[in-house]
Amino acid sequence: MKLAVCVESYVNYRRSLGVCFHGEQVRLRAFAKAMGDVGIASVTPQAVRRYLDGNGPITPFWLSKYHTLTGFYRYAISRGYVANSPLPITKPRPAAKFVPYIYSVDDVRSLLRAADERHEEDWLLRPRSVRTLLLLLYGTGLRISEALALNLGDTDLDERVLTIRQTKFYKSRLVPIGSDVHGLLLRYRQQHHPRRTSAADNPFLVDRHGKRVLRQTAELVFYRIRNYAGLQRPPEFKFRPRLHDFRHTFAVNRLVSWYRQGQNVQRLLPNLATYLGHHSVHETQVYLNLTSDLSQEAGLRFLRYALPREHDA
Repeated sequence: MKLAVCVESYVNYRRSLGVCFHGEQVRLRAFAKAMGDVGIASVTPQAVRRYLDGNGPITPFWLSKYHTLTGFYRYAISRGYVANSPLPITKPRPAAKFVPYIYSVDDVRSLLRAADERHEEDWLLRPRSVRTLLLLLYGTGLRISEALALNLGDTDLDERVLTIRQTKFYKSRLVPIGSDVHGLLLRYRQQHHPRRTSAADNPFLVDRHGKRVLRQTAELVFYRIRNYAGLQRPPEFKFRPRLHDFRHTFAVNRLVSWYRQGQNVQRLLPNLATYLGHHSVHETQVYLNLTSDLSQEAGLRFLRYALPREHDA
């Protein structure tokens, strides 16, 4: 199979899942153009490395291209289009270390307030849709693409379960939701989908025209309300707060909660990995960046373990 044909097949597949996939499509088509009119099996590791390295130093864009190609070759291998991936086994370290932004409760309140105050009539997303998206991400840790790809049939609000269908890693999972998220989604459905006869494959989150929310639309609105809310980072941090950082925040908040409850966090980590849709705990550890709260709770647990109680002395 020609590389360009396989790329289009992959793009169409991801879009069929409701994923916008615009940036990834641009990178994949650029990759196919750089490789030339060749079969996918003819692409060599040397050619891939030249495409990844480009003409300058290693940047976050290198990693973006790498991750996009990782998904593409995982797809191609699963369908027998190619036997092995030509991607390099090891990744170079990026020039700047990525540190996700962990949203505080006050940050979330500021963003929700900004969604109402900053909103303009020509925006594609109404304030209720913006608020619902932000709180859904904050309360479930879903990937942005997963939240936007939800259909009415995927939101079983009677059983309080969301069905996440074949997104990353090409597998589906069930995501239970708590009472707060349940009430949030129920109110949104009652306002935007009042008829129970609506088709199951209709999008759950919709723009002002009743169409599925595109990722670039969600990102643009978020940038506007983030700036209006004044969410900034110290100068030493290169990356500004992003929508995807709600996923990091969810993972950290879950750990903090377990520590405060006195739970065995190591034993519960596989549960978190399953909930987030990861293959293993190792992948989940990407999201477990220490915050001051988490560090403090871990320290208290250690002190309780290390220091003898008075009646044990």
